[in-house]
Amino acid sequence: MSTYQQAPGWGGGFASVPVGHPALQQTAAHHLRPGEQLLGVFAPALDDLLPLYFDAQQTKHDLLWAPVRAVVRFLRGVWRGIWTYFLPRWFVEIFVTDLRFRRPYGLRLERRMYRAIRRPFHGGSWSGSKESIAWTVWKAVRTTPGEKLRADHDDFTLVLTGHRMLFLSRKWGFERHEHYQAVPLLELPRGTYGLRRDIPNSWFNRRLDLTFSDGSWIALNMHSDDDLKQLSALLG
Repeated sequence: MSTYQQAPGWGGGFASVPVGHPALQQTAAHHLRPGEQLLGVFAPALDDLLPLYFDAQQTKHDLLWAPVRAVVRFLRGVWRGIWTYFLPRWFVEIFVTDLRFRRPYGLRLERRMYRAIRRPFHGGSWSGSKESIAWTVWKAVRTTPGEKLRADHDDFTLVLTGHRMLFLSRKWGFERHEHYQAVPLLELPRGTYGLRRDIPNSWFNRRLDLTFSDGSWIALNMHSDDDLKQLSALLG
């Protein structure tokens, strides 16, 4: 990572007191180097409209058949969504166990509808090739280890120090308020990241875009207005 160049938008100002929830600061402390200054720790998520899955084993045969599989999955999802929607939830939880354990009740169909409605008005969620830093960030979060079942990997903990930006695993929403044992996913040296300005349609959510030294960028969702303001100030 030492070959990366300076990214635009880096403010460079250091906070005298680290910002972020004390429990997350305790989590981040286990991943700091000796003498490294913690500036802030936050609990964001990837933007809602970023691609949901990463498959490292995708082959040429898979790509050729992808359109057919997409149509079949869509029709199957519509059929399953229709009859599942009209069943009582207690019936689904007791008798349709394969559906319940593979994916939370109603999440897949509802999330896809939500994404389809929002996408035309969103203004994009990322930019960059498969070799870009933005793609590397997305891949690191999407492939968070430790899950027994395939799931949407959205949440992570972002640690900002005087020397780098560190991405840590986070599996549950409540972990933004509790100390937990995190797995390091990715780190970027200072100078390779910054704050993207003039974000389109940011009124949809607490959106913050990171921009990188190779010109790529990726959108994040911040948990609170305070987190959004504090991280924006640190990235300046």
